[in-house]
Order: sequence, then C-alpha cells, then structure tokens
Amino acid sequence: MKIVKVRVQNYKSIVDSGEVDIDSKLTVLIGKNEQGKSNFLKALKSFNADYKYFPNDLPNHLRPSLDVKPKEEVPIVILWLRLNSDDLEQLGEIIEDIKKVKYLRVVKYYGNNYKFTTIDDNNKESVVKFTPPDITQQIEKLKTTVTELKTKLVAHAQRQPEFGKNKEKFEQLVNSFLDANFSDTVQIDNLVKTFCTGIRGVPAQDQPIQNDITAATKVLEAVLPEINQILSTDRTKYLSKRLPRFIYHSITLDKIPNEVDVVQFISEPEKTSMGRLNLCRAAGLSMQKIQELTQTADASQREVYEDHYKGHISGGLNEFWTQEQYEVHFRIEKDRLSVSISDGTYSPRIPPSERGDGFQWLLSFYSTIQNECASSFTVVILLDNPALELHVDGQRDIKRFLEEKIASNAQVIYVTHSPAMVDPLKMKQIRTVELISDNEGTKVSNKIIKDGGHIDILEPLRSAIGSSVGYSLIADNYNILVEGSADKFLLEGILHKFCPEIKNSFIVNGSLAESRECLLARVYKGFRFPFVAVLDSDSGGREIAKRLRHYDIEEKNIIEIGKLFPEKKDEFTLADLVSPEMYHEVVKMSYPEKTIEEPKERGSKIEKTYEDEFKEKYKIGFSKTRVSQSLKKMLIEDKRIDKVTKDNLKKLTKEIHTKLTDIC
Repeated sequence: MKIVKVRVQNYKSIVDSGEVDIDSKLTVLIGKNEQGKSNFLKALKSFNADYKYFPNDLPNHLRPSLDVKPKEEVPIVILWLRLNSDDLEQLGEIIEDIKKVKYLRVVKYYGNNYKFTTIDDNNKESVVKFTPPDITQQIEKLKTTVTELKTKLVAHAQRQPEFGKNKEKFEQLVNSFLDANFSDTVQIDNLVKTFCTGIRGVPAQDQPIQNDITAATKVLEAVLPEINQILSTDRTKYLSKRLPRFIYHSITLDKIPNEVDVVQFISEPEKTSMGRLNLCRAAGLSMQKIQELTQTADASQREVYEDHYKGHISGGLNEFWTQEQYEVHFRIEKDRLSVSISDGTYSPRIPPSERGDGFQWLLSFYSTIQNECASSFTVVILLDNPALELHVDGQRDIKRFLEEKIASNAQVIYVTHSPAMVDPLKMKQIRTVELISDNEGTKVSNKIIKDGGHIDILEPLRSAIGSSVGYSLIADNYNILVEGSADKFLLEGILHKFCPEIKNSFIVNGSLAESRECLLARVYKGFRFPFVAVLDSDSGGREIAKRLRHYDIEEKNIIEIGKLFPEKKDEFTLADLVSPEMYHEVVKMSYPEKTIEEPKERGSKIEKTYEDEFKEKYKIGFSKTRVSQSLKKMLIEDKRIDKVTKDNLKKLTKEIHTKLTDIC
C-alpha cells in the first residue's frame, strides 16, 4: 500500500489540517517555528493500532465539546491508500469487488476504532464489504449428514409401518433443511437447531431409528461450533495487519556504546542497547552468530567474520556519505562485543564516543532507519528535523540517503528548517505548515505559496534556492529559467557557444514548469536575482507566461520565443530553432544503436515528430533530454553548425543577453 493523502483532525494544535497529498517517496514539511509541524507527524504516528488516545490529545479549546460526543465518532487521522498488486492479490479473498477499488480510505477515531471504506474510479465511496469466510466444507458436511439420515429413515419407514405413517413429515423436515439458504450465515444456527428438534420429535421411533437420529444430530451439532468459529473471525483484523506502520523519530537517537557485555546483550538485546542492536542488525550480525563466535577459540575464524560484518555495514554507510570514508570495526570476544571506527584521514580505530556528535548521530540514524524499513508491508518514516547535528554537506548526504535508499522501500515524511534538506528542483515534495489564528489551528497546504500568502513561511526553500544559486555563481550572476530539463541542456550549450563572455557566470534552471504557482520565478524575484524565463511557443509556454504575469513577474523577465520569431506560424519549442537536418544528425548520434531515417512527414514540433516515429517504428520512448545533452556537447565542442541553426540560436542568445544586461 502507498499513502496518497492524509487528513488530521482534532489533534492538539490541529483542528483540521485539510487533505494533504503525500509523495510516493519523500514529503518535506516546512514552516516557521511553533506552527504544528511536529504535531502533524505525531498525529500520523497515532494512527498505529498500539496508540490509545487520551483527552490531552484533543485541542484544548475543543475538548469540552468533543468529550460529550461518542468517542467512536470523533475522527483523528484519515488515510487514502492506493493498493498495489500484492494487496489486490492478498485482500481479494476478503474484500468484495476489490478490482474496482481506486483507493482504500481508513479513519482512526478518538475511540481507537477504525472505519474502512473504498473509493472507485467515479469517486463513489462505499463501506468495505467483506467477502464471507469460506464455510463450504462445513455446509457440505451438514447436507451430506442430513441426506444420509434421510436414506436411513426411508428404510426404517419400510421396516416399521407405524413410523412409515410419518414419512411425509420427516421428508418435509429433510427437504426444507436441504433447500435452505445457507448463504444467509446468520440463520445457519437456527436451521440446524430447528431441524434437530423437529427430527427428534417425529413419532413412532423405535431404538434403531433413535440411534440413527441421535448419531446424525450429534454430527450436525458438532459442526455448528466450527461454523461459528469461522464466522466470528474479524475480517478487519487481516486488513489492519496490512495497513501502513508509522515510525516516528525525533533528533535524539540511541547512541551506540563502545562495548556491551555479551551475556547481557544476548539475553536482553533491546534493554541492553537498542543502538547496538540496530547496528548489529544493519551489519547482518545475529545474536546466534555472536554467541557462536564468542565460544570459538579460533581467533582467525572470528577475524574472518569480523571483517565480513565490517564490510557490510561500512559499504552501505559510505554509499551515501561523501564527507569521509569510514570503516566500522567489530571486535567479538568471549565476554564483550566492542565497536570502533577508522576513516581515510586517521587510520587508528576510535570508539564511537570519541567521535563527534555528528558522526555518532549518523551511525545511529543509519542503523536505525535501515532496520525500520526491513518490512514486507508499508512503513512510513516520520522524522522531526533530521540531521541537525550535521554540517550542510552532511545534511545533503542524509537527504540523498533518504530519497535514494530508504524511499525505495518506505515513504518518508520529515520536518526541516534546514535549506540543505530542501531540494528546490523537487518542489512537488514540499508542503507548507502554518498555524492560523482564531482557533482554526494548524493547516498543511499542498501549495508552496498560497495566493496572497506570505513568502516568509518558505524561508528554508528560499534559502535552499539562494544558497544553491550563490554557490554556483560569481558576482553579477545571470539566471535563466526554462520549462524542463531538455531545454536546460540545450540552452546551456547555446550560451556557452554564442555568449562566451558569461559562460562562467550563468545558471539554467530547468524546472519552471513543475509548479503551477511559478515558485521559482517568484523566489528569484524575491531575492532580486537578475533572471529571465525563456518559454516555448506552444500551449504550455503560453500558459506559463500567463501565470507569470498573474504573479506580477515583469515583461522584462519574460522571453516568449514565439514573439522573437514571428515568422514561425505554427507551435514550436526551443528544439525547433535547430534545423531539421542538424537535429536528425544529433538524434543519430544520441541513438547509435538504432538505424534512424529522417522522418518524411514532420509535425510543427520536431521533438513530437521523433516521439511518434520512435513509438511506431521502434516501440520505445524517445528521450528529448538525451538529444539535448548531445546538442549541448556538440555546441561546446564547437562542431560544425549549419547557417539556419546558427542564425536562430544567435538571435535567441542576443535577446537573453540583452535582457539580462538591462536587468543588471
């Protein structure tokens, strides 16, 4: 299962957060202090079945009114879940029409009860209908027993004339039972008891008849408890076991001790040191193996395993930590298990406690998070200001570790005030948190900036963009915003080729189209960075231009290539400034493994022409970014460029340079 969105209500500072979209990998919460960011994380953690609500979980000003309501009707956390193929397979046995389910909606209430509903493609919501448990074998046994009894009673009727007078009566009882609707499971108990009472009351029974009836009714009455046991199974429990499990971590983690007593650690590992236990698990070192190695007198055998576990934990740690190469050494002795650290700068081994707080946090965090994500079901990691102990580069490494390693197995939601933990090129990850006055409580917004909203709530994002720009450029820097990554590479090559005077002092940002709120342009404007937005001459470019003007981005900051090349009547993009012949040569260079012929029929946009061509002829996608990278390389390497392309690109470069120069 993957969480699609959440909603928190009636929890501490949160009256109603609103519906909050959750990224499939990583969601970042930003906002000023004391806005309720931590409360939002803690509320999500409270969704777990082992959390029980108390009155102090409710908002103070709402507690009197909420306390008089039935606890089972006060919602706290709502999740919208998208089912994966495994969920469909496993839950298909208990949920009716599961293939029609678009989302599973789960509500946890103040009374610690859950409600399950399904949402279909038409957004129709229905209470989850559970497929009845399978009792076909038990029903078959009931019917077989009664059928066999009927055969015996017919024989007895022929043998015993007095009993034969009641043949119609017992046959009616039998047929009524066999024809009953056993799918109405509520009535099964009554059906069996009614039949047993009726068949025992048939007159003129001698001893053989009584014996057969008694034997049959004993079987029927013995099957009833089996049926009731199966029917009493709570189908929601199986579903509940597959729900996401929320793991909450604050900035404090269990530090890893230098050494632990082996006997104590093996007998009570969690109580002795959770930090050391996580480290051993992350290295693949089990309690059984520790016990085995402490009992061997062969030191060389211990060293082989110590090196093995060192390599396992060190390799994973260094994969995402670029500040230094570390080695985590285990020493397994008869009475103690110790750990030490060496690095590329200082080879002697040092106990964890003698390392800086930043590294101690890193090692504990890495081990803990790796273990939390070792689950076959959905895990959601909730982090409150992670990596505060680390410097900026270390924080970036942690973000990369979360995104590339942890988010492949779990969803991650974290709060941060650090610019290094915010990626300005991935704004779809960002949610803003703000405490509204007049007892409205904490609101979480999917929009980076609300219309008319204050930009100071976005300080981490503004700082992230500012620091990345400042880090990349020298004084009098130039900034060009384009719609996507393909435009970015192409424009970098164009400026390098035709505007060498600024080739070391510009940056092209290729994510303008990501945000409908035009966040990049608005933040660049807020920082007073000189910038222009270069837009394609198509519906997408025109829509962005319209939004830029809506957010008061001035005309001097906007370049619409359609106005720069009015002779081009059809829709076109930056790539169409390259001649068709040259573009084809670059496509061939980008796809050397394919035999590519120049398209006989071209649409107005050359990239779309090749997309259609590749789809039809080669059954593969066409990467315009890949081709743009090749174009950039060709331009930088100063390879031959035809006159049409050169004239077009020079004209664009002149316009960009003129506008940026005027702005500066």
